[in-house]
Amino acid sequence: MPSPLYAASYPTPVGDVAVLVDPASGAVVCAHVGTVAQAARLLGAGWVDRPDARVAAALAAWREGDGSGLTEIPVYQAGTALQQDIWRAVRAIPSGETATYGEIALEVGRPRAARAVGTACARNLTTPFTPCHRVVSATGLGGFGGDADLKRRMIALEAA
Repeated sequence: MPSPLYAASYPTPVGDVAVLVDPASGAVVCAHVGTVAQAARLLGAGWVDRPDARVAAALAAWREGDGSGLTEIPVYQAGTALQQDIWRAVRAIPSGETATYGEIALEVGRPRAARAVGTACARNLTTPFTPCHRVVSATGLGGFGGDADLKRRMIALEAA
């Protein structure tokens, strides 16, 4: 991972989202509801303050309830081949809609891998650009990094 990364914090209705961007590829490599320092610690990377106009525009639209631009921003994160497939499938969930862990498992051709979908979502470092908040349990909301209220608010923002 090149360092320093470009970083900025953007206001959203669910809290400030700190976003780290790889300067070479322009891909989001980390997004975190919190501070830039917290996001950088997740990667063990250095950063320089430099907002990204594409990220700012996508998050501004999301503030208004349109999350469709989030998945148009390129992302990069290390993971297994299955995790990469899961994250691609998650990025295909339209804004304002949800899919279950089981549906994503079917989408990636692994019908018994709902738990693997949950694990990939838990390891996702690029939310909301890889919108794991749109993945729900067959019986309800499901988990989200220990903050079910944040997941609920993100889904509600896009449903508006």
